[in-house]
Amino acid sequence: MNSTARQLCDVHGDDIAAYIDGELSASRELELEMHFAECSTCTEELNLQKQLLQGLDLSLRDGSDIELPRDFAKVVVANAESTVAGLRRPRERFNALFICGGLSLFILLSFSVSAGSSLFLDQITAIATFAGHFVSDVFIGTVVVLRAAASHFRSDVISVFIVAGAAVAILFFSRKLLSGRLRV
Repeated sequence: MNSTARQLCDVHGDDIAAYIDGELSASRELELEMHFAECSTCTEELNLQKQLLQGLDLSLRDGSDIELPRDFAKVVVANAESTVAGLRRPRERFNALFICGGLSLFILLSFSVSAGSSLFLDQITAIATFAGHFVSDVFIGTVVVLRAAASHFRSDVISVFIVAGAAVAILFFSRKLLSGRLRV
């Protein structure tokens, strides 16, 4: 079969591999068998793939050629752990946030250059306003929770110390959680 006839052939190597593996429908398998009867190039490809599979099968049947060390699994695990050891660091979240912040600032600056300086100031004002509202909302939420908790206690000195200790613990653990040093 010449190259022009091969270009007209609609059979691909994947079709031949699926034919060998028995993954085709009966109608597609029949189409390929009829095509193999007419196309010598595809028949040659079919025979080459069959020879490859037979060679692989023979080489894997004779297991005497392959000798694994006694502690093969331990060696594989040790290599895998040593390769992955440096991927997770305690400051990884901080570095990711720092990079994201830098990219965000770069994007803001690039938009402001193309749109004029007033857009940049508007964006900085919006970010500062958001940050201010966020901090004030966290503070107000903490005060509301503390007031609700304190209303259930008697107003003696021990209750005040318990509520203050709880507030300090909440702030301490929230800082640890936000900084990534506390595992949840």
